[in-house]
Amino acid sequence: MSLPVRTLPIVERWDCHGCGRCCRGTIIELDADDLRRLRAQGWEEHPDYRGQAIVARRGLWRRRDHLAKRPDGSCIFLLPDGRCRIHREFGMEAKPLVCQMFPLQIVPLDQFAYVTLRRFCPSAAADRGRPMDEHRATARDLVERWQKRPRPAAPPPLVRGRRSSWNDVLVVADALGRLVRDATYPLVRRLVHALEFCDLLESCRFDRLEGSRLVELASLLEAAAVRDSGQWFQNRQAPDPRTARLFRQTVFEYLSLHPRHTPDHSWKARWRLLVEATRFHRGSGKASRHGLPFPKATFESLECARGPLAQTVLRPINRWFEAAVASLRFSVLARRSWPVVESFRAMALGFPVAMWTLRLTCADRAPEVDDALEVVAMLDRGETYAPLVGRRHRLRVTAMTRRAGLARLAAWYAR
Repeated sequence: MSLPVRTLPIVERWDCHGCGRCCRGTIIELDADDLRRLRAQGWEEHPDYRGQAIVARRGLWRRRDHLAKRPDGSCIFLLPDGRCRIHREFGMEAKPLVCQMFPLQIVPLDQFAYVTLRRFCPSAAADRGRPMDEHRATARDLVERWQKRPRPAAPPPLVRGRRSSWNDVLVVADALGRLVRDATYPLVRRLVHALEFCDLLESCRFDRLEGSRLVELASLLEAAAVRDSGQWFQNRQAPDPRTARLFRQTVFEYLSLHPRHTPDHSWKARWRLLVEATRFHRGSGKASRHGLPFPKATFESLECARGPLAQTVLRPINRWFEAAVASLRFSVLARRSWPVVESFRAMALGFPVAMWTLRLTCADRAPEVDDALEVVAMLDRGETYAPLVGRRHRLRVTAMTRRAGLARLAAWYAR
């Protein structure tokens, strides 16, 4: 049974403005239909592509085809004006399905699927364009045409070691959504409220707890989370050394996803990467910029308070977290085997990562909207990036949680 497609309970907006960012630094995987269309287009005979591979393969055990890239990480079909050559010469329907869909993203649940936006796209991150309701028919047509109809997904567990029903998952998701979208508080407080809610939920005994009892419990835990979270802001403290080290490891992973990061696979670049990883582990002295064109800084300077950010700068970051929670994509896509509470913590860790990255990006100047849009792109890519959804990162998040580190990190870097 295929699922009906719905938009989120919050309004998202988007239209393509031809920036070409989706064609830089992304891996466009190809299925059999995509490969067949590319072969029919005869690119091997085109004078600009003769002798060049337009399809590459990756993976040791499970080989996957994807569009080839230029040395700077851009798609081989990206033109200087930011347009796609396949689109220009053969039309929209000739492109790979991933390209046709982007930035639309389908998130399957049990009775329906959400269509939401990948905010790696700057227009999506800035909510520039028409409401998503006007794109729903396009998304439905695409999934029907290419027979990629969303199927019901299995519910993720709420907490480790306990199976859950979709009803249970949606009760908890609604509670998290209310906490994260509560405009009474700034984003950092909302995320800490939700983190506290996850901790309280994880400490409960779930025997005979379902249906109306779970609804009642969630309501009580929401109130308790809001009431008890003030401690993290009354006396903000720096993270303990081990949490700080795990946090810097996470930042190091995220920085390779920044839109201004240019991949370099030379042996010299690999040696530099090892040196930078060592500096991030130590966390003192000159801060490595991971090949990004940012001002010079020290790790110590990145711990300093910077004061409140302008609301125009915070808005794209707010919207990314709100959409991620409303769609449940933080849990049911790349982290499907993780419990909901652990998936939420991994996503919420993106907030202090974003604040640290803005410090590195801007040095002494005030962050601007474009800086925030780039950070949102980095967070968005992290939701499907293997090192940030795998077992090693899960252990990292668990270790920081046991040391009460996530709320402390969020409060510390929001100064």
